[in-house]
Amino acid sequence: MKQQILVSLAATALLGLTACKGGATAAGGKLIPEQATIMVGVDVSGLMKTKLYGENKGELEKQGSYTEMAAAAKACNLDPEKALSSILIGTDGKANVVAVLTGEGLGDEKNLTCIADKAKEKNGGKTPFTIVDEGGKKTLKMESGEGTGYIIDGKTVVFASKAWEGAVKDLIDGKGKSANDGPNKALFDRADRSKHIWAAGLVPAEMAGGAKSVGADAKDFSVSFDLSDGLALKGMVGLASADQAKELKKKGDDNLPGAKMMAGMMGVPPKALETLKLDTKDNMITVEASLSNDDLKIIKDKAGAMLGGGGMGGDMGGPPMGGQPPLPPEPTIAPAGDTPMAPAGAPIGGTPPAAPAPMPAP
Repeated sequence: MKQQILVSLAATALLGLTACKGGATAAGGKLIPEQATIMVGVDVSGLMKTKLYGENKGELEKQGSYTEMAAAAKACNLDPEKALSSILIGTDGKANVVAVLTGEGLGDEKNLTCIADKAKEKNGGKTPFTIVDEGGKKTLKMESGEGTGYIIDGKTVVFASKAWEGAVKDLIDGKGKSANDGPNKALFDRADRSKHIWAAGLVPAEMAGGAKSVGADAKDFSVSFDLSDGLALKGMVGLASADQAKELKKKGDDNLPGAKMMAGMMGVPPKALETLKLDTKDNMITVEASLSNDDLKIIKDKAGAMLGGGGMGGDMGGPPMGGQPPLPPEPTIAPAGDTPMAPAGAPIGGTPPAAPAPMPAP
């Protein structure tokens, strides 16, 4: 619950704005405490350069909420398409979370103060945060007290849930150990951080229990989404043994024809279905699949026809607010009061991402 509140507050503070690839999120890992068991990264600026985003941008801009937020951003010296370039989230899969946000002008105190004032106008007169100096650190004190933000530099802000505030402050001061060097380093490195969306971590107990219903003792996962040319997915799930992975693959192979038939009925092109591959590597089961931009358009049009509109109009047609194209497991940052974040394919806070963010909400 605390992580949901924190991320909602962060989203409110930034008016829901979304706009460097792996390098940016890798550097942000230095601000994630070693206690993190799941990490999710989103290259927002990279997503906004894709053909998929470009083809859907017009529909996004038709939304009244986008127009309003874009105007507020510009009034606060922030470019709506550059104000958020990357997101890195670390969590223990329970109540603790840290979110590192980078973007042009995002860490500028004047811009943030302006954003707080704009948010106040839409928040019943309540200021979501105030900026104070605490021990030489520019700190965003959340109105609810359920978390704290820290300005790292002119382009970086980090938000921490209450229990991890001390650990994050130590990391800012160059003390302690980060997730980049912690006990789950090898697992986090297994994800391809160069992709637009990636996630990796230990499978929370709740999710592991569900996997046992299909005879899988899931231990960990990693996943990535590449939207350079359509959508390409690569994922791995670590199981208790190599034998278990082989058995699960056999079940998957047996069910694959039926799954492909069902997907075909839902409008997925036959050639796209042929890209779906299941395999094993030691104790891991792997999955790969890809859709071209043309495939995605066909699926979009088919879904629109099934809904009776002959196309995906309004909110359905465009990327979610924040500029991210519609994706499965994507870490999303929900506005206060809305549905909490759930990364693409990754189980955060006990709910499984985007992951693989993802979308893990990209």
